[in-house]
This record gives sequence, C-alpha cells and structure tokens, in this order.
Amino acid sequence: MFNQIIIKIQNFLILGRYNKPYGSLLLMWPCFWGVIYGQKFSLESFKILILLLLGSFVMRGAGCTINDILDVNFDKKVKRTKSRPLASNLIKVNEAIYFLLFQLLLGFLIVLNFKIKIIFLGFAIIPLVFCYPLFKRVTFFPQIILGVIFNWGILIGFLSFSESLEIGLIFLYLGGVFLTVGYDTIYAFQDLDDDRKIGVKSLAIKVSQKPKLFLSLIYSLSYILFLISFIFIKADFFLNFILSIPIMVHFFFQIKRFDVNNPDLLNKIFISNTHLGGLIFLILIGVKYVSH
Repeated sequence: MFNQIIIKIQNFLILGRYNKPYGSLLLMWPCFWGVIYGQKFSLESFKILILLLLGSFVMRGAGCTINDILDVNFDKKVKRTKSRPLASNLIKVNEAIYFLLFQLLLGFLIVLNFKIKIIFLGFAIIPLVFCYPLFKRVTFFPQIILGVIFNWGILIGFLSFSESLEIGLIFLYLGGVFLTVGYDTIYAFQDLDDDRKIGVKSLAIKVSQKPKLFLSLIYSLSYILFLISFIFIKADFFLNFILSIPIMVHFFFQIKRFDVNNPDLLNKIFISNTHLGGLIFLILIGVKYVSH
C-alpha cells in the first residue's frame, strides 16, 4: 500500500515535470531579469526572488498538467510522449484535474504575497496558459504564444518594485519572447515526424527546409532587443556590447550544433538555454552595477 502511494506521487511529479526542472528554470529566469532590471539587491528583492522561484516551479507544473490533459490523445501517438503518466494510463484524467487544482491553489497562495496589481497581472495570463495546447492544433506559431507566456514574469518581477513599465523593459520582454521562440522551435524538432503524422502544428514544421536560417534570424533579433534593453539602463554602448558578447556566442553555438537528425542533441541544446537565462541575469547585474 505504502509503495503504491509512493509510485502514485512519483507519477504526479512526472506529470508536472518536477523531475525535469529545465522548463521551470526557463520560466524563472525572466522573472529574475524583471526584478534586477528595476531593483538593486536588497532583502525585499531577495524575498521576491524566492517567491518567484517557487511560483515558477508550481505554475510550470500546472501548465504541464494542463498540456497533458488536453493533449492526452496526441501524446499516445508520439514516441517521446507516449510514456507520460496520462498517455500511459498511470494517472486518470480526473486525478490529473485534482492535481492541477492543487497546483493552482499553491500558486494562488504564493501570489497573495505580492501587490494587488501583481495578483491581477498573474491572473491575466492564466487564460492563455489554458489555451496554449490548443494553439498547436490551429496555427503553426504556438511558439510565439509560449514566448508571451514564459516571459510574462519579466513584467511581474519588474512591477513588483516599480509603479509603471519602462521602454527598456519592453525591449527586454521582446528579447525574451524571441529567445523562447528560438529554443522552443529547437525543442519541437524532436517531434517533427510524429507531429506531421498526427496533425500537430509548430514552427519546426514551417521552417523545416531552412531551420538554421530561421534560428539565425530569430536569435539575432533576440540579441539586438536584449542589447537595446541594456542600453536603457544607461550604460554606454561599448560596455553593453562587451558584456553581451557571451549571449551572441551562446546563440552561435546553438545554431552551429543544431542537427535535425539528432533528437538527443536537440534536447541538450534546448536545456542549455537554462544556462543562458542565468547568464543574462548576470549580465544585467553587471550592466546595472557598472553603470552606476
């Protein structure tokens, strides 16, 4: 009986991808960027960072649960996803719904620690989170929707300390959106053949003839937008350019290593963006402190 309970808990954790924290980190880093963009380190900012860390893991888990509930029939037909708890019948749909509600409750308890406008901002993105899995059925551009969702934390982090948005922050947000479009397109290439067979749409299918050209354009846009956002912190262009070179190098090696016929490598490239997120956080700290 005890062993069955442990196995059930493990399956719920797998359902929420708590065993694969990469997505949670990709959701967390933009939150951290937003905080540091508008605030120097303090006890209050450290508290907010902890709350955003917890919120990122819980809400990413909720998002994955929503995705698997809506995509259960698709997941059964895809090699990479057919062993997921819902697709393999290790968890029933009604159990997954209860787990989803539990995660949303945890997320609600976390967001209650923020200002009222942050609470509203957090709730504002929820409908898009629920609808995201459906976009893969009607458009080849679901990665753009994911970019909007995954970088929403930039606004939450920044507005936790500031009363209004700044122009530089908008460039940071757009840079994050294009970054997400890039790495999630790489991720989608893992399922290219299966997605074509079952009718799931993605940018990977749309750009499959010239993927490296597409990634070069997307990552170039992302880099330029990040660089502009750094300039708005009031550091000089040369300093920003020097500090942002690691971003350019990271993008270059992602594109250079890209191989549509090597799913394991594609997954590693995707995961490497968790390191890039931390790198951008450190660059923002450098720009902010060196410029003052």
